[in-house]
Amino acid sequence: MANFALKVEEIINEVNKIHLVTLQHAAEISPFVHDRSIGPDMELIDYKENELPKDRLKGENIELNKDLTKSDKNEINKKKTPCKEKQNSPHHNEEKLHREPNSLHSLDFQTINSSILLRDAEEKRKRSIRQQMIDMQEKHLNIMHQTLQPLEEKQQEERRKWLEKKRRSDSQILQKVEQQSVQDVKEHERQLESLRLQTQKQLQLISFQGISQYQSKFRHKYESIVHLLMSIDKQALMSCAEYNKKLKELIQMFEQLIGKIKSGECGPTELKTAENLCKSLEDLEISILEACKQEKTKLEEQQREQQQKEEELAKQEQAQQAQKVSEEQQQQQQQQLQEQQQQQQTQLTNPPQQISTETPKTQPPAQPPNTDSGSMGSSQFVSAERFEFYTKINTFYQEKVERVKVLQSDESMKKYRFDCQKNINIPVNAISAVSQQHIQDKFDKLFTFVTAQPTLGRDYCILLMAKKFVGQGETTISSNPQAAFPVASVIVSLWKHIPEFGQLFLAYVFKECPFLVPYFIPQKKGQTIEEYSKVLGYRITEGQIETQDMYLKRQTGVARLYAAVMITLGRQQDGPAHPYGIEHAWRWLTNFVALDPLPDICATLIMEILQIVGSDLWSAYGKQFVKLLFFIQQQYFPRLSAVDEGGPRARLELLLGNFLREGQIQKPQGILPPGFW
Repeated sequence: MANFALKVEEIINEVNKIHLVTLQHAAEISPFVHDRSIGPDMELIDYKENELPKDRLKGENIELNKDLTKSDKNEINKKKTPCKEKQNSPHHNEEKLHREPNSLHSLDFQTINSSILLRDAEEKRKRSIRQQMIDMQEKHLNIMHQTLQPLEEKQQEERRKWLEKKRRSDSQILQKVEQQSVQDVKEHERQLESLRLQTQKQLQLISFQGISQYQSKFRHKYESIVHLLMSIDKQALMSCAEYNKKLKELIQMFEQLIGKIKSGECGPTELKTAENLCKSLEDLEISILEACKQEKTKLEEQQREQQQKEEELAKQEQAQQAQKVSEEQQQQQQQQLQEQQQQQQTQLTNPPQQISTETPKTQPPAQPPNTDSGSMGSSQFVSAERFEFYTKINTFYQEKVERVKVLQSDESMKKYRFDCQKNINIPVNAISAVSQQHIQDKFDKLFTFVTAQPTLGRDYCILLMAKKFVGQGETTISSNPQAAFPVASVIVSLWKHIPEFGQLFLAYVFKECPFLVPYFIPQKKGQTIEEYSKVLGYRITEGQIETQDMYLKRQTGVARLYAAVMITLGRQQDGPAHPYGIEHAWRWLTNFVALDPLPDICATLIMEILQIVGSDLWSAYGKQFVKLLFFIQQQYFPRLSAVDEGGPRARLELLLGNFLREGQIQKPQGILPPGFW
């Protein structure tokens, strides 16, 4: 662009030079021109009045031009100049009109010659100037063409490049627009997918809440049916076997539904299924009630018939007894008559004597004492499923105990039993979170030793190991809560490899603390304090029951270990699957607060469990867990306060208030980080 500006400036300078040359030529001939020399009326001059032969004038003009000197020309100019001035004045015009007829006669020959020469010179000058102007224009055009051609080519090249650049820019812009449109479409699809997922989650939440309500309804209805079936006598229960079978089928179907919900399938279909199951259970209850009513009617009829028969038999017996009494009376009367006759004969033959005869009074038979000692108290359960789980665990434990009795009673196996105890007690007592290698070493020793034993010895070692781990809860963990997590991590790892060990561990936990089932056993009528205390898990040594503080301390340690197992991971190489996860803590807590509370122990267990698994329960169940906390605070505490005014209840109330006020529960201290070993 700078070169183009320079070339344009050169062209303008060249044109200016041409105009300067033209002005110079005009200045040179201006002394010889006294009249107007341009215009359309100046091409022809009429000399008709004083016309001279052209040849003559021409020749004379040539001669005059030769003879005229510079001084003559100056004089001519001087003469012409005033004439020109006069011509411009109005007086000159008037005089010219009067003198015009004789003006040609007054001009001398030289003036005419000069005029002709000047005209010819002017024409030549004009032609020369025109030719110069034409040449200059051609030259100027050539220069402009030569100058502008590369510029035009450059401009065309630049325009081509600009168009190419613009085309590429447009292509890039179009590509960016397409990419942006694709991103917008993807973003729109992502938003739609997010909205769909959000809607699905809301629908799942609504469905889950509805299913939860149906589950509660199903559970209450199931409990009422169970109580109804338990209230029926054995003969009627045998006739209700079909209903019992139908009840088990409905329970299995609802458990399958719960399994689907846990796997993530929760929607309107599952909600409708839960509704149908509850309706089927209600129909089953109605059928059972009708059957019971009919059975009751039959039993009443049978009882009436039996009563009528008994009354008839009683009447017959009474009639027979009356007949017997009348016969006995007749016999007595006859005997009396006979005795009177004998007495009369005796009086006739013997003198009279006073004889004292007293009839002995007969005593009624003694009535048997009242042997009714009262009905036995019933156990408190909320979940039939939980009771069934506890029954299976306890049955499995009893089978193992019966199986190893042979080994325990054999004196020849005494050394073997001692070696087993030593190889299990030493690693279990040494478990701690000192390092990864330390805890790995203790696990390897236990696992290697137990799995290397024969079948009977293996069962004995598993029982011994499960009992020892629960004993750690009663002793070490009851005094040091943080020690629960490394012990729980080893338990979970062993549980993954030896499932029988996990079941036996739970059996010992439930044996030492039945409240963790939860399982409340009321005191039976006629049951002694020692017997009932033993059922509750109290230790009795030489007839002495342990103190309440010692009992609560042991129960606290077992509860801490039980809770730690549900949130602690095992070895990293065994995978993330947990054999006994956080859902069992939720199931225990919801069942536990539904039972009638007992003093001290209930508040203690709830507080210990919440401190350990509360954070994980909050993360897993969210609003449902918060609702459960509010339920405990608003519904459970009034019932607890009615039976418990001690320190555990006050501490639990304070702890629960802090949880709800802060809106969170901190992780317990001492928990092992993921991938610790």
